[in-house]
Amino acid sequence: TFNCGTLQGIGYPFWSPPLRPSYCGHHGFELICQQNQSPVITIKTQRFHVLNITRPPLMTIAPVDTWEDPCPQQFHNISLNHNLFDFAATIRNLTIFYGCPLEADIPFQHRFNCGTTTSNGNTYAYYLDESLSRLHRSELTDCDTSIIVPVNQSEFDELWNEPDNIVGAWNKGFEVMYQKDMISCLACRNSGGVCGSNSSSLDFLCFCPDHPCSKSCVVSDDENFAQCFDAFSCGDIHNLMFPFSKDDRPQLCHQDGFVLSKCEDPQPIIHIGGNEYRLMYLKHSTFTMSIVRNDLWEQSCLPNPINITINDSFLTHPPTNRHRTLFYNCSNVPQRPIIFPCSPELLSFYADDLSERDTYRDFSNSCGTNVQVQVSQSSFDELQTERNEYMLEEWRFGFNVVYDFPAIFCERCDNLVEKCSNLMNESRYPVCKPDQEKRDSSRDRGKNKVYEE
Repeated sequence: TFNCGTLQGIGYPFWSPPLRPSYCGHHGFELICQQNQSPVITIKTQRFHVLNITRPPLMTIAPVDTWEDPCPQQFHNISLNHNLFDFAATIRNLTIFYGCPLEADIPFQHRFNCGTTTSNGNTYAYYLDESLSRLHRSELTDCDTSIIVPVNQSEFDELWNEPDNIVGAWNKGFEVMYQKDMISCLACRNSGGVCGSNSSSLDFLCFCPDHPCSKSCVVSDDENFAQCFDAFSCGDIHNLMFPFSKDDRPQLCHQDGFVLSKCEDPQPIIHIGGNEYRLMYLKHSTFTMSIVRNDLWEQSCLPNPINITINDSFLTHPPTNRHRTLFYNCSNVPQRPIIFPCSPELLSFYADDLSERDTYRDFSNSCGTNVQVQVSQSSFDELQTERNEYMLEEWRFGFNVVYDFPAIFCERCDNLVEKCSNLMNESRYPVCKPDQEKRDSSRDRGKNKVYEE
């Protein structure tokens, strides 16, 4: 590891000449170090302060252009290289309108003055969230320009409570996930290697004691956690690794809530909390999977509709998920409902969102039952546009779930590495590997819980 400005203990994929050579990191992760200041990283053509590198693969960055000043000389939207970085699930977007006339209909708390006039002679600026931006967009057509600025959810909430603190919110930056070779580096470090890259091809390399390897060092120990990062496929989902597993994977690699079955189907089954879901899509870089309730996958008209809640400490729903409510077997329905037939005598329909569900409260008393399901933002938008019963079967109620990979990894190796939680708060990938004395002692007592079923 190396230290850079105000940050310490930085590891792969970051590097900085002359503190750490490029082959110890990866192209696109060069840091410019300055004493007693935050390191600076360039993403595409924009420079960002690196405020923090917490547990991999998360870091907090803030644009240099707007540092300490919400009125930059040049206006740019934030743009990431999505081959290397992605916005964290906790991000909310603010739209900043510059060079605007005074607008009385927009809450004054969302207004600030840049002092100098823009090309149209106006000095006011407004920051609005997604809903306010849509609501007031027609009133802001006379503004000179606008940009979209991401902020963390916590700063977003704080900004609404303290609206004059726009500079403070920006200076706290926003979280991005750096997605370069995380799984490969974990496999490498847990096999005794050091993560790096080929300076010519830029491919990942694992520097082992005897020679470099493409992924991890050769390990003969069948109890080494590195084997859990050998890729496998299940259905149409490829490059699966820990925490996902299936029956023929080593028992050491099995993790509750991530066991797959029916791999002969294009969309395999994943078992979470005693319920079955179809795994539709997996994005390793953001630890996000798109899943579908298996009962609703097979049919929309359920014989016994029930609500299902995912109660798993490692799983969270991103704020982009939306809700729909399905009302079954109703004798009375609202005007222009989205109806899907389940009974020859009674009707079933769905409400567009929780807010719309309130308008259907009187009608729900005439229904046999109702269930609430989550959908992704893209599915929600598509249904809002199409609004017909044929979309119901095609849509199949898919929604996104984010899994906390670092916490899962830490729990699995907690008995192998002391103070694993402390390791996960470091800015490098942890090693789930016991020292020999601890392993021998655990074997003698037969109490090493990691290997229990």
